[in-house]
Amino acid sequence: MSQQSQKPVRKCHACLLNRGDNCWLYRYPRGQWRSGRRCAAFENEEIYEGFRLWQKQPDVKSRRELRRLIHRQRRTAVGGEGRAWWERQQQS
Repeated sequence: MSQQSQKPVRKCHACLLNRGDNCWLYRYPRGQWRSGRRCAAFENEEIYEGFRLWQKQPDVKSRRELRRLIHRQRRTAVGGEGRAWWERQQQS
C-alpha cells in the first residue's frame, strides 16, 4: 500500500499553481500526470485566473498567528537595545 503524496512532481515546476509543497488545485498532483496524461490545469488560463483572484484576497490570520505577531512586536520593542537594556534593568 503506497501513500499518495501532496508534493508536486517535476512536470509541475513551470505551473503557476505549484506552491512548492503542494498544488493549489489538486490534492495529489502526481495522479494528474500518470500514464502519459497531461495535467488539465497546466497552462489553463481559466484556472490560472481563479488562482490569481484567490491570491488577491486579503489574508485571514488565525489566533495563533496574531499572538505570534504581537509577541514578536513586543519582544522587538522591549529587547531591541540588547545588552544596554539588560544592564539598566539590573541597576534599577
